[in-house]
Amino acid sequence: MRQRTTGVVVLVDSELVAMGFVVALSTRRHLHVAAVAHTASDALRAIVRFDPEMVLLDSAMAGAIERLARAPVWRARLLLLGRNAHLGVAPGADGNLACGFISWSARRRHYLPLVDEVSACAQRQASPDSAQCSACAARRTLAPPPLDLTGREREVFVLIGRGLRTADIATELGLSAKTVEAHRETIKYKLGMDSVRELNAVAASWCRGEIVDAALPPIRGSLRRREEP
Repeated sequence: MRQRTTGVVVLVDSELVAMGFVVALSTRRHLHVAAVAHTASDALRAIVRFDPEMVLLDSAMAGAIERLARAPVWRARLLLLGRNAHLGVAPGADGNLACGFISWSARRRHYLPLVDEVSACAQRQASPDSAQCSACAARRTLAPPPLDLTGREREVFVLIGRGLRTADIATELGLSAKTVEAHRETIKYKLGMDSVRELNAVAASWCRGEIVDAALPPIRGSLRRREEP
């Protein structure tokens, strides 16, 4: 039986990156790239015109498209694209509506199986309440990599990365400032950091998706070298 063709649009601000994805997708006969767009306005027109079944979307562009549309715009299976190693904790598009994440630096042999799985899905789009979505391997790529921290320590780490001060973190989590400071010290110890400045810089980078747990040691070293006189 002939495999059903899936219509795809690629929405990325970089023409070079978009070309790379289009070439990779052309190796899959069941995929048809209906349009490529590099700006939010062109992306919105492509979505409205082609009503694609799957969208490869630059996560940084997603918010601009939603603001331009002024209405729910996603009626497709979304694969978020990003410049960084992982999606981080503040994606441009609602992670509940996305099927997975692909880094710009990922090799096609790693991400094409993910594209195949999402294109073969029978659902129109991802749903946070769907058991099928919860079990999907593609959806696990939306989660940032784990850190060697407890749940509460991770919450503090993320809020540090978002630029919140101790008092603000205490209010956000319903803790005392003293408890937040204690968590800061524990996090510094567990991740091998020597200063508050270093912790703030690494947490911010991790939240943006720029680094993963395995990359923390060399990044800490480079930060220390920059701090030396």
